[in-house]
Amino acid sequence: MPRDLPLSGIRIVDLGWLTAGAASSALLCDLGAEVMKLEGPGAVDPFRNWDGAQDGTDWWNQSPWFGFTNRGKRSVCLDLKDPRGKAALLRLLETADVLVENYRRGVLAQWGLDAATLRQRFPRLVIASISSQGEDGPDRDMVSFGSTLEATGGMAALTGSGEAPVITGRDVNYPDQVVCLFASGAIIAALLERDRTGEGAHLDLSQRELTIFLIGEELVAAAAGNPSPRLGNADPLEPADRVVADGAGWRAEWPGGSAPARDGKALAAAEDFARGTAVLRSPDGKPAKGIPFRLSSRPLAIRGNCHTLGQDNRAVLTEAGLTPEDIAALEEAGVLATAPRRGIIA
Repeated sequence: MPRDLPLSGIRIVDLGWLTAGAASSALLCDLGAEVMKLEGPGAVDPFRNWDGAQDGTDWWNQSPWFGFTNRGKRSVCLDLKDPRGKAALLRLLETADVLVENYRRGVLAQWGLDAATLRQRFPRLVIASISSQGEDGPDRDMVSFGSTLEATGGMAALTGSGEAPVITGRDVNYPDQVVCLFASGAIIAALLERDRTGEGAHLDLSQRELTIFLIGEELVAAAAGNPSPRLGNADPLEPADRVVADGAGWRAEWPGGSAPARDGKALAAAEDFARGTAVLRSPDGKPAKGIPFRLSSRPLAIRGNCHTLGQDNRAVLTEAGLTPEDIAALEEAGVLATAPRRGIIA
């Protein structure tokens, strides 16, 4: 582990999955934190199930989507529904600084691991709970996706140029992408406050509320009786700002200039994206999502490949104080695993 990065020495237990939770801890890992990714053998991160998965292989270790948000993390596959798995998690939390989770509301409470209980037992722990609608309020138990959050958060009403609101779609899920930036910043702020006061915190991060925050100017305008119509590129205040077709493809035009409208392939090859904020290389040479910030004195890089499921079971639990006999018993009982219990989900 490098010792000269901002979060060197910080230990994170990561119960996050998909983008919202896992990408939050990935950014902290990029900044030097040690992240222990926990999945259950009966409930692995859904990103491990991917379109290219093939029976007869270790498909769960090959998903590029999983790798994007879990590079450099240590992997532990532990059944938290089993009391012995819960006890092992509590041992891990004794030396942790942060717990990141984005389970459906109430799941951790069912296991006796709700934030209030954990805060009482581990007063210095920073708990980041990332959810669709937050910990309280009338919609707290609703299951949502990024697209539904764009709709209920007001963003879709402002995008597109036709009569219907437009969502970014399954492959973008804008609220999932932005919450990790807010969450990682809030976690760092909570760690600084803990160093000052000795007390941890429970961070309640609502993806829908953060999406609404991003269109805050529109809320102010609507409250003043002047809501914005859905105009797409046809903004009358900027009539020359538009995307148009030409012989070579599409171009973005604005007063005083124009430029090609680039797709992912063009961006990856562009000289101005060689800075590493968009695309970097993993140690194994594969392209990976970059790091959205830079340090002038300490270059940031992807510090490790994606670990296979359960690769670090024994090492992590040994560090938590479990004996070889304890660990062997968990393996024998199936509480610790290196493969999911279920096959590919079609």
